[in-house]
Amino acid sequence: MEVWQLLLLKGNDSFNKLDLPLAEEYYHQAIECLEQQWCADIKDSNLLMAWISAFHNLAVLYEQQGQPKMAFQYLQIPHQRMYELSQKPQYSDDLKFIALRTLKLTLIPLLAFSKKYPACDGCLSSLKKMEMAVNANQPVIH
Repeated sequence: MEVWQLLLLKGNDSFNKLDLPLAEEYYHQAIECLEQQWCADIKDSNLLMAWISAFHNLAVLYEQQGQPKMAFQYLQIPHQRMYELSQKPQYSDDLKFIALRTLKLTLIPLLAFSKKYPACDGCLSSLKKMEMAVNANQPVIH
């Protein structure tokens, strides 16, 4: 088992035991580990999904602690990163394809969260525009 997997498991265990500060620390450590490995192999979709999951775990943790703004930020980070990857010309078409597919996965929790915790009109409008753009740009596999 990889170090990041152990850290996520320990984070989840701590979260389930309501030891939220410890869970938070494990999730942050997992993110650091995942970022190092993912930078070395940026096309590894398993590392990417685990990285996104760790951020989403932190979002749930902050929501549980009554910090919705912080939770929203941790949902935005992977979404913003996928958007940037999908737009930069220096990345391969394969990586852009992965980023485009993943954008929808990062957008859905943001939209759900914004319904639960109303966002400002500008943020909501931006999310809706992004949803339309993501749906329009989803690659079609033949």
